Amino acid sequence: MGSEKACMDQSERGEHDRNKLRGAIAEVALRVTDLSAKDGTESVARRVGLLETSWQALMPLIQLEPEPTRRECPHCRCRMRQVATRCVYCLGKSVPPDSGTAGAA
Repeated sequence: MGSEKACMDQSERGEHDRNKLRGAIAEVALRVTDLSAKDGTESVARRVGLLETSWQALMPLIQLEPEPTRRECPHCRCRMRQVATRCVYCLGKSVPPDSGTAGAA
């Protein structure tokens, strides 16, 4: 019973976060549209400032992770993730380097 409540709370928190993200995306979309408006009611500098503010509010909600480290595929020489065991381009198998270095940046 307690786990159901925890799941519901977690789900509700997730929905709240998604709604915040949707709102921030809508705000950025509105500012982009406003930026290209030709009605002359606001200066371009003000429109750009509003867009930058909206963008800064959106970025923390996206929670981008750092780009994964990559290495060269020993078969086709394409770039693949450091920890990958199979290349997405040629499907060649390879052994990832030591796990101690794979987690770096």
